[in-house]
Order: sequence, then C-alpha cells, then structure tokens
Amino acid sequence: MAGDLDGFFGLFFSGFPDLLLIAALAPLCGFPAQLLASRILPAVAISILGGNLFYAWQAHRLAERSKRNDVTAIPFGVNTPTIFAYVFLIMLPTYERTHDAQLAWHLGVFACFASGMVQTAGAFSTDWLRRHTPRAALLTPLAGLAMAFLCLGFILRIFQTPELALLPATIILAVYGSRMRLPFRMPGGMLCILAGVVLVLLLKALHLYHLPPPPPMVPLGLYLPKPVSIFAFLRQGDGWQYLSVILPLSALDTIVSLQILESVKVAGDDYATRPSLLVNGLATLGAAAFGSPFPATLYFGHLAHKAYGARIGYSILNGVTVFFICMTGLISPILHLVPLEVVAIVIVWFGLVMVAQAFQEMPKAHCVAVAFGLLPMLASWALQLVDLALRKGGSSLRQAAPLFGDELAIYGLIALSQGALLVSMVWAAALAYIIDSRFLKAACWLAAGSVLSFFGVIHAYNLTPDGVANKIGLLAAPQFAASYALAAAFLALCAFYIRRNPDSVLGQGALRGSAPAQVRAEQHNQ
Repeated sequence: MAGDLDGFFGLFFSGFPDLLLIAALAPLCGFPAQLLASRILPAVAISILGGNLFYAWQAHRLAERSKRNDVTAIPFGVNTPTIFAYVFLIMLPTYERTHDAQLAWHLGVFACFASGMVQTAGAFSTDWLRRHTPRAALLTPLAGLAMAFLCLGFILRIFQTPELALLPATIILAVYGSRMRLPFRMPGGMLCILAGVVLVLLLKALHLYHLPPPPPMVPLGLYLPKPVSIFAFLRQGDGWQYLSVILPLSALDTIVSLQILESVKVAGDDYATRPSLLVNGLATLGAAAFGSPFPATLYFGHLAHKAYGARIGYSILNGVTVFFICMTGLISPILHLVPLEVVAIVIVWFGLVMVAQAFQEMPKAHCVAVAFGLLPMLASWALQLVDLALRKGGSSLRQAAPLFGDELAIYGLIALSQGALLVSMVWAAALAYIIDSRFLKAACWLAAGSVLSFFGVIHAYNLTPDGVANKIGLLAAPQFAASYALAAAFLALCAFYIRRNPDSVLGQGALRGSAPAQVRAEQHNQ
C-alpha cells in the first residue's frame, strides 16, 4: 500500500499540471468558465477514470495469471502534446478568425474524436507503420511540437515572473534532473506546487503579486458529464481542413504508446499489445463523446512507479482523484491558488525530454534529419508570434505581409508552417534516407509531399483579414506539388545511378565515414 501511495503521488503530480494547463488555456479559445467546468473537465474525468480502471484491471489479471505480486499497472493520463497542438493549431486560430467559441470547441471535439479513431485503428496497424518509417520521422514532429509550444512558450512565462516561478523551476530541475529522492518520498511535483503556493501567499501579503487574474471561478458542485452530438460535429466541414494536424499527431501518439508498451515489457510486465492500445483509443473516443477536445494516452514512467513499489492501487487512486477534482469544479479555485507559472517548468521539462529523446534514440548521422525536422514547428510558433504582434498593433498579417520585403521571408514562413507536423515528418524521413544513401525510399517520401501539396494538406494557405486560413482542394499548392515531384524524380535518378555505380557512394553523406556493406546491400534491394 505504501508503494501504491508513492506511485499515486508521482503519477498525480505529473498529470495535474495538464489539468491546470487546460483550465488556463481555455479562455484563449473563448471558452467560458461554465463550459470548462460543466462539459470539458467532466469529459476529461470520464476518459482518465475509465483508462486508469482498465489498466489496473489488466494488471490484476496479469498478476493472477503469472502468480506474481509485483505487477505494476501502466500509467495513463491526458496527452500533453495534443493539448498544445489542438489549442494553438486548431481551436485558437478558429476563435481568432471567427470569434465563435462554440465553433472552436466543436472543432476541438472533432479533433479529439478523429484522434480516437486513428488510435483505435492503430491498435491493428501501428506496428507496420513503425517498421516502415525512419525513427527520425517518428520522433521529430513531436519533438518540434515540444520545442516550440512546450519549451519556448512556457520558459518565457518563467522568466517573466522570476519572483514566482524561478524557485519552483529549480526544484523540478534538481529533482527530475538528478533523480534525487526527497525526504518522505515526496514527489518533486508536490514540492514544486507547495513552494509555489507559499510564494503566491507571500507575494500577495507583500503586495508584490502582479499576475493577471485567472479565469473567473465557478461554484463548487457536481458537474455530471453530458454526451454531445458527435455526428453533428462531423458534419461541420471546418474540421476536415485540420487533418494535417490530427492525422500525423494521432499516428505518432499511437506509435509512442507502442514504444511505451515495449518499455513496460522490458521492465517485466508483459501486457498484450492490442487491447492496451485499443483501450487508449477508446478512452479518447469516450472523452470526445462527452465534449472533451483533449485525447488521453499512456504515460512513460512505468519503471519508476515499479521502483517505488506501486502495483495496482496507484492507478485506481489517480483515476478517482482526477475524477473528483474535475467533476466538482475544484480545478477553478486551485488555479487561483496555483498559477500556471508555478507548474510551467513541469511542462518545459516534459518538452525537453521529448526533444532529447529525438536526438538520442537514433543513429548519430540522423541527428541532422532531426534538426531539419524541428524547423516547421518552430516556423509555426514564430508565425503565431508575428500574427499576435500585428493584431495587437492594430494591423493584420494580410496588410503587413507585402511590407516585410527581404527582411523576413514571411510567405516562406507561412508555407513552412502549414501542415507543419506532416512537413516535419516528410523531410525528416527523406533526409534520414538520403544520409543512408537509400535514395529510392527518400524519393517516395518526397513524392508523398507532392501529393499532400497537390491537395493542400501541406504548404497551402489563403491570407484573409482574420489571418492565415487553410486551403484544401485540387492544385491547392501547385508550385510545391511540382517541385516535390521534380525532387522525387531526382532522388530516383540518384538511386538508379548508385545502383549502376556502387563505388560512387563515398561515405553515407560524408557524415558517417565509410558506407557499411549492409547499407549497400539494402540499396541494391530497393
């Protein structure tokens, strides 16, 4: 029981910042406090409780079958990267363009439902995608999202309010970075929040607290989840134009869940892959069915919870606690006491880990592909900064774009940011194969880029008075479609050339020394 309590505190205080994040970002999309408290958070609660109970039951069944008492349930919670992706790439742009909070919410729920469908289908096909995609292409889009919207977005909050955020940030970096065990096994997240609460009270007492007020509080009570009309949301045509965000992110999330399951097996708990992935997708579908725009996911950290002695109870405790907080409206007064700046470092740390993983878990030569693949998401973040600055200055991107001239290639910034997740995936995969001199496979990825550009899934846009609008349709970005096709043809010619002249490959792109015989054999088998 002590191990389960330790595991619960560790899991809860890892996921609790996500609830604060949802509550703090909701006003950006125009969501009223009542919508957050009565529809979104109860739907989040349903998905988290259902998933935690299933993975606890799954652990119980494994313990019974294997006659073991050291089986640990898989940790489960809200999907942090999709919070940022769906807020900043779907709901916030929709609200800024239309000033319709209801439409922004509907599109978020649509995105969550579509994500759940992809995750559910991925339980049957993800392993094939993982085997046929370079690791650089699998990890880089998520790393780019983490770098742009988790790290850069929230590190600014910390350094804007050092009197409040710098000490909690140091606590998290010290505990998480060194893996230090605190007295009484206190989780680093708990100490961070406690330090933040003390600082808030102290700064308020000294009249030095200058943060803007948090969203209005809603009365405490019982907010029961209510189903929404998913099919009405699906009939809205606006949601389909965001498939370039939804599809790659959902597929990558499912692949990451598969990797988590493999790490769980290495730790000694051999869960069946398909039901584990399937329930992950069903939990996300359940969240959307009750009005949540935020998918759920498996968490890393199973081994750490096992080391704490956590077994099954910690998963149940986490699900019940999140359920209670979300269903009673407690998140509102908590946000008044614990501002997002206090826990911002937890989000930043999570992002840094994702970026580091993208560079660590692949051949050194492919680090160039990862670095290149980060650029589209950074462009997306930079475009939002430019757009925000122009709107606050009383202008618009459409008015100002022709004035940038050669000082800022604004149209290139916009084009690179459109469908940034897919652009990242295409170029990271193509460059990884180019570095390995596997030109035919690289050509296939650039050919895919040509098709995506042709239909407007990537690079296509219209500049409107309200900002950048997606442009879906035939020949939506003809110059990109033609250029990608020509580039793919060139790489196909390279493949033909090195097959006829194998000695022409001097050293795997000059980054790896001499070309291994294994790679040359793969070239001949392409």
